[in-house]
Amino acid sequence: MSSILDKKDLVTNQVDSISQSNIDSASETQELKLTDFDFESLQADEFVAINELDKQHLPYRITSGKLPWYIYLILLVEFAERASYYCCNDRLGNLVELPMPTNSKWGNVVKVNGVRPKDADAGALGLGLSKTNSITNFLSFAAYCFPLVTSFICDLYVKRMTMLFAGCAFGIVAHVILMIAVIPGVLAKPDTSYGLLYLGVLILAWCTACIKPILLPLLLSQYKHETDIVTRNKKGELVIHDRDLTLRRQTQWFYFAINIGAFISLGAGYLARNKGYFYAFLLPLFIFATIPFILYPLKRKIQDPPPAGNSILQDFVKVIKVALEGNFLKRIQNGTFWEYPKPSYLAKHQDGRCSWIRSKPQKGIYSERMVTDIKLTLTSSRIFLYWVIFNINDLGLGALTNNLSAAMKSNGVPNDVINNFNPLAIIVFTPILDYGIYPLLTKMKMNPNITIRIFIGFMIAAGAMAGGAILQRMVYNKSPCGDYASTCDTQSSISLWETCVVYGLTGIAETFSNVGGYQIAFVTSPSNMKSLVMALFLFMTALSSIIDIIISPALKDPNLVKVFGAIAGIGAAFAFWWLFQYWTLPRDMEIIAAELLEYEKEMAALEDKTGSVSDDGYADEKGNSFGVHPITSVRSATSNNLSPVVSGMEAVVVKK
Repeated sequence: MSSILDKKDLVTNQVDSISQSNIDSASETQELKLTDFDFESLQADEFVAINELDKQHLPYRITSGKLPWYIYLILLVEFAERASYYCCNDRLGNLVELPMPTNSKWGNVVKVNGVRPKDADAGALGLGLSKTNSITNFLSFAAYCFPLVTSFICDLYVKRMTMLFAGCAFGIVAHVILMIAVIPGVLAKPDTSYGLLYLGVLILAWCTACIKPILLPLLLSQYKHETDIVTRNKKGELVIHDRDLTLRRQTQWFYFAINIGAFISLGAGYLARNKGYFYAFLLPLFIFATIPFILYPLKRKIQDPPPAGNSILQDFVKVIKVALEGNFLKRIQNGTFWEYPKPSYLAKHQDGRCSWIRSKPQKGIYSERMVTDIKLTLTSSRIFLYWVIFNINDLGLGALTNNLSAAMKSNGVPNDVINNFNPLAIIVFTPILDYGIYPLLTKMKMNPNITIRIFIGFMIAAGAMAGGAILQRMVYNKSPCGDYASTCDTQSSISLWETCVVYGLTGIAETFSNVGGYQIAFVTSPSNMKSLVMALFLFMTALSSIIDIIISPALKDPNLVKVFGAIAGIGAAFAFWWLFQYWTLPRDMEIIAAELLEYEKEMAALEDKTGSVSDDGYADEKGNSFGVHPITSVRSATSNNLSPVVSGMEAVVVKK
């Protein structure tokens, strides 16, 4: 992976606070000696932006940057959303598939002679595995497909905080409908109850779509520094605030909030078994009802820019439509695929065309910047395809692991709560990574880069599926029915608790791979496309769900050991492929971040002057014509050997 922001894509203007003499001087010396700066003169309210080379040579302690404590309160929204999602998703299996327990009206396991049967599970509708797979796969697909729509709405109409409020409203309505679907009078009519469950699941998917792609970009954007900096901490010590370390810590705690929420499903599982599904859905409703009271006072403190006012997806469709005109395959081969849809190219080579519709050459067109932004977005998003395979290794085939646990001895533990060891492992392992392993490795200068961290996560997930294959073979060997244990009336003597190893390993894998994926999505995308890129990353889960549906017919005895083994083998192969293809990803991400930083400044400067970024006199959609011409970028004008983190020209003392 090479730098995805070509110099020819930049239309630059002088950056404020950098004079022409600075640039000329830098061009002559071809280096900037920031290490000669007197850092001891820094005051508590000042900082100096530095590059990667400076960071390696400066003697100061490397730490993460700080955010006000109240900023992290927005993570409670993610906590509530995940609690809602998993409390619902984990209950649907038994609720839809299994029949109503004896003497029960609410779906719970009723006590017999004062004792609740150990081997009985909660249930209600008894509609079988087919309808269960239908509703659970619909929830998974919709929840990770709808974010493409909500990111479109967020770009066009509403602020991010407003979208979070909307997500809370959807969550409250969804759980009210789910609670209505499981009251005794409705459960007595399985088809009616199933229809209401589908409606509740649909609204719950919109809840996820309003929150999931919005919250992390909002959180990460609260950190205002685009580079590493040197500053003084409260104790008067000069320290280096590492931007990558800061974003990683924020993402780590975002993921921690996800899994604290997911762990609430454990309580909902016991509520469903002992009290009924009404109470299992009441728990996340209560959590959601408290969130608006936390968000409202934060609204004034969170930096939340207004929506762009134009739709990224609309422009996306226009650019792709133009790019695919004519012999686009030839343009792909000769490297001009992204040059062709640029307004300046169309105006020059097609008689002044300034329209995305060839038959209406004067209708109006997108900006030059939009082509570059979409190129950046699609180029960086290709990397997310690895997560399609990772998600399948990461318990993506939920029916497979749930089937494994159902064939094992439970001793009164609800079979649909054992998967909570996945979020439990994340809850335990996240602080260990954040406060133990990573600081120790940083001190030893052995901190694993993002490529290594993601590779570790991929391999651990593959190892978890290999462990699943071993457990499945043990179940077959111990079951009275041999290789047909799934349909056997008698459970295997293997304890259900042994599946905790599989769930725990996948949880640890997520702390490496998913955290890295979120970080890539944020760092490598233009500022006006961060929500869209996050939605694309989440969409990989939807693609995994489609694969799940396709291979579902193979998920039956006696094939389950082979299925586990095949998933593990494919996951390990993709892990090594990742390592080979993206070995230079850390350096490339630094280059991309630096070029994006400069690119954003240059585009903002031009848009302030003209209202649109244009070349060679072409017109924007409003018909305005400009004559802006490309000049040498500040970064290339200084030195080709500057650090990929940030141009040294920006290493000036500024106020916090």
